[in-house]
Amino acid sequence: MNIMRESYAAGEFIFLERDQDSHFYIIEEGSVEICTSQDGNYIRIAEFGPGESFGEFAMLTREARSASARAMTNVELVKVTEEGFQELLAQLPDWASSMLKSFAARLRTMTARLKEYPDKD
Repeated sequence: MNIMRESYAAGEFIFLERDQDSHFYIIEEGSVEICTSQDGNYIRIAEFGPGESFGEFAMLTREARSASARAMTNVELVKVTEEGFQELLAQLPDWASSMLKSFAARLRTMTARLKEYPDKD
């Protein structure tokens, strides 16, 4: 099945940093945080809510997950495989355009955050 529903309880990990996956998620209900660990501490990178998606980069690049995703509340998600993603792109061009704009916004946000940290060289 290319598109399926999944539920997670608050505090549960949806995926972990360095997992090898080829799918992404769309949030129907609840909120999810994207986080990474540094020196044993979790650092929140982003927070997403209903209607937003996450996990696309690992699917598109076929690389390991760059961060973990954890349910902040009980969440209802739509899990979309790579094949499902291709179907959505073909059937819903407006959705595809919206997703690309979302990617661009996330990259701008991450670039701005990186500029906040001093260069260690």
